[in-house]
Amino acid sequence: MSELIMHQWQQITESSWLVLFSILGFGVGVFVYRRCGNHPLSHPLLISTPLIGLALYLLKIDYVDYYAANGVLNWLLGAATVALAVPLSQQIKNLSALWPIILLTVLSGGLFAAVSVLVIGNWFILEPTAILSLVAKSVTTPIAMIITEQLGGLITLITVLVLFTGIVGIIVAEPIFTFFNLHDERWQGLILGVSAHAIGTLKAFEKSPRCGAFSTVGMGLNGIWTTLFLIPLMQAVGP
Repeated sequence: MSELIMHQWQQITESSWLVLFSILGFGVGVFVYRRCGNHPLSHPLLISTPLIGLALYLLKIDYVDYYAANGVLNWLLGAATVALAVPLSQQIKNLSALWPIILLTVLSGGLFAAVSVLVIGNWFILEPTAILSLVAKSVTTPIAMIITEQLGGLITLITVLVLFTGIVGIIVAEPIFTFFNLHDERWQGLILGVSAHAIGTLKAFEKSPRCGAFSTVGMGLNGIWTTLFLIPLMQAVGP
């Protein structure tokens, strides 16, 4: 416990003025996103990421130094994750009667996301390292990074792919919901959480707290489920 507290304190104390790049970049991203009517292609991450990358390149700032400077934001990420329990607790009565369907959706969705990468990757004869860097694309970034590192994939690649998966997920979600006449916010949220992780969950909260709560469930359970099955699966079948 003391080691965890010391690690968190170290994260905070190592923060520096470079964190302003993240704050200002994301602020610009949010501004553009709202001006564009919350269109998925103008998502704050798509706007802020290249802006921050360009600033670091022009100013010749090492990424390691920049990352360490964001320690306070990394620490706050834990608090933000815990805060997701608030809307979730308000929907707990609705969740209790739907657990069989929720679990079936999460189990099948998470498994399909990984198996489809294996099938398509082998079909296109991708390098084993590329496949190992792709299979965890449908879970939120911290979990995806840990899984990819254990599998021997590329951390730098999976972070980009997780972002890409989330953006594509929220772009195609609405047409799919319309095509299948799916208007229930509970199932919309669950699907967004399973398929588009944190980015999908943010989009779900734009719809309503109820939709966001179900998305939180989908994202969290899919992260746990993928952690349990993916590494043994890859060890058994390989890329």
